[in-house]
Amino acid sequence: MNRHFSDARYYFGRGFDHLYAGLKEETAPLRRRVMRAMGWETEDEAPEPQTRRERVEYGARQAATRGRRVAGDVRRRVGRTGQ
Repeated sequence: MNRHFSDARYYFGRGFDHLYAGLKEETAPLRRRVMRAMGWETEDEAPEPQTRRERVEYGARQAATRGRRVAGDVRRRVGRTGQ
């Protein structure tokens, strides 16, 4: 793949991640209100890590979770094409 295309794909992905995070943050109060009105339990979000050590451990847990998810996706894709 051409370097320009791979760069564009990378920046598109980053932009999408930022868009998703921004929309999630902006719609959080509305989402909580709707869930409360429907009688559904709201998800308890983990508190923000305060110390540097907590932030590093939190980031490590997130990275491990993402890694496992990506590995599962790859296994499914490889299994599908290998048949």
